[in-house]
Amino acid sequence: MKNALVLARKDFESYVHSWAGVLVSVFFLLIAGIFFSFFVLGYAKISLEAAKGAYETVQGLGLTRFVFSSFFLNMGSLLIFWVPLLSMRAFAEERKQETLELLFTYPLSDFEIVWGKFLALLGFLKMLLLPTLVYVLILSKLGGDLDWGPVAIGYAGFLLLGSAYLSLGLFISSLADSQIVSAIVTFGCLLIFWILDWVAGVTDGFWAHFFSALSPLDHFREFTFGVLDLSHIAYFVFFHFYFLFLTLRSIETRHWKG
Repeated sequence: MKNALVLARKDFESYVHSWAGVLVSVFFLLIAGIFFSFFVLGYAKISLEAAKGAYETVQGLGLTRFVFSSFFLNMGSLLIFWVPLLSMRAFAEERKQETLELLFTYPLSDFEIVWGKFLALLGFLKMLLLPTLVYVLILSKLGGDLDWGPVAIGYAGFLLLGSAYLSLGLFISSLADSQIVSAIVTFGCLLIFWILDWVAGVTDGFWAHFFSALSPLDHFREFTFGVLDLSHIAYFVFFHFYFLFLTLRSIETRHWKG
């Protein structure tokens, strides 16, 4: 495990200093700030109009639900654009620079290589989320009546969704010879998952349940509402292990070729 952490640190630093890492960071924080501002201003407007009697049914809509549920839902949908840019470098870049075979000669097991690269991606995702905690502090300092439990669950759900997508991107990167190909295929797969969520919303009966069960966004939505359901956690745990397992099998194919 120590070797995996060393690799994770190396890869994490390479993400931080890469153009893709900088680009993702800038756009993530920029869009996150815009979304947060819009939702806070929207809530302030609705609250003001409700106080004047313009709305009769808005009293049950709290600050946490309106701002942070909307924030996480929208940011979760945009992960389909950010994740491909991050995960494409994991294996595809090393294969392009012909350093992948060198990595295999290090005293690292295949599991440590996969786990180390996944931890690097997860660490970068956490780094992106960290500045958004300032939003929570700002609302709290301004006197906002926040429900801390749902906020924490929303952050946990976002990390689960993001890391699940990264595990898929890591697997695709292990197969691709080009970063561009890796990014395009990852985006295509994540787009399919987004479409599954849309299809689940326009169908009913068996098919609605079927597509909902397959859709990561559908399982993530409950987290944004502050609902902690073990079935949704189990879904993301399985998603992680499934694609990390496939990634491990993918890099082990070099032994078959040898």
